[in-house]
Amino acid sequence: MARDPLVAQVRETIRTHAMLAGGERVVAAVSGGPDSTVLLSVLAALREDLRLDLHVAHLNHGLRPEASLDAAAAAGMAASLGCSYHEATEDVAAAAARERRSIEDAGREARYGFLVAVAARIQAAVIATGHTRDDQAETVLMRLIRGSGPRGLAGIPPVRPHGALRVIRPLIETPRAEIAGYLARHGLQARADPSNRDLSMLRNRVRLVLLPILEGYNPDVRGALARLAGVIREEADALDALSAPRVEAVLRGTCASVLIAPDAFGRLPVALQRRALREAIRRVRGNGSPLAFVHIEGARLGVLVGRTGAVWEAPGGVRIFRRPDAIEVTAERAPDDGAGRDGSG
Repeated sequence: MARDPLVAQVRETIRTHAMLAGGERVVAAVSGGPDSTVLLSVLAALREDLRLDLHVAHLNHGLRPEASLDAAAAAGMAASLGCSYHEATEDVAAAAARERRSIEDAGREARYGFLVAVAARIQAAVIATGHTRDDQAETVLMRLIRGSGPRGLAGIPPVRPHGALRVIRPLIETPRAEIAGYLARHGLQARADPSNRDLSMLRNRVRLVLLPILEGYNPDVRGALARLAGVIREEADALDALSAPRVEAVLRGTCASVLIAPDAFGRLPVALQRRALREAIRRVRGNGSPLAFVHIEGARLGVLVGRTGAVWEAPGGVRIFRRPDAIEVTAERAPDDGAGRDGSG
């Protein structure tokens, strides 16, 4: 299996993005579906080469009667590969109703919360998820449709730091068609999730309806969207690095409250104003901005140029208050889900 071309491709992705140095303890998120099944198989094939201590983690979302079969499949694969197995169950539907959020959002938060907890318990350095190049293309299109800034269009990062942890996506350059080929070559069985065909979900409409239409204009549209995400991410990273001193110069304070100097803020180019505002919110929120581009822009054009006493409130408990001498940014401290919000403006 180590000679499989997909294993070699993933090994190159890991090297290119410095995902693993070798010798790490890794928590692999395994749902039992095709992508995570291949993720675990490939990491196991690379285990000796990279000296990995590989653990499998599965969260039962409690959404489908057959979810116990998914858990059994994940546990069975872990056992066959000699990996330690960790499992938990979460009532995601109840959490979504309680917190007035979508099932998808609640599921993502529960999943990353579980993965971070497992990593902390076993002192792992890395969490690996099974996002593919197709997931990247779908994400870019979804954010384009909803309205996003450059950071959102940068898509899913191959590596996301999280304190002492790293969240990595070893399959992020792998097309979904190659996932199917790998499963067939190695006789691996994966669980099918019927919710992946539910057209009430935007991602499924993008995957099953919009992308096939766009392929009529460009057969490689998925690859083109993934490449676009990479280019935008590199450009955004470069601008962040170059602009950091100017952004830092207009901010004071951390955690509980950040003050923005209004005059200095007003002299920044518009792109750096947005970066300064996002950085202020990141500091008070603790896990990155929960806000879309439209929220950032609304704050910039509204309260930030408004009169003394003006208040602007946004999702995530973010509150921006125009003081006589400063713009004060505060927020409810957010629990970190281990992956951050990849779609912030």
